[in-house]
Amino acid sequence: MKIYGLHGVTHGTARVLTVMSPEGARAALAHMPQTDDLIVTAGDGRLTHYLEKRDGALKRLIDTYTIEVLSKPEWDRQKQSLSDKIW
Repeated sequence: MKIYGLHGVTHGTARVLTVMSPEGARAALAHMPQTDDLIVTAGDGRLTHYLEKRDGALKRLIDTYTIEVLSKPEWDRQKQSLSDKIW
């Protein structure tokens, strides 16, 4: 499964990764089960966010699921290209 990610930071400076997939948000969420190292925020009509609770958790997620991390301009282009498929 192809998954794209975008790094971000919360107001409290925690690291977060937002993900999208051509297969849709539910499929991506089901493909990457929740772990004790991450807080997962997901729901209908939104992309899934993985909030790092322990150092290195996002890197492990990215490595385990071969997530292609994009820059913001790349993310915007890919999101527009995939259109409604990501939901």
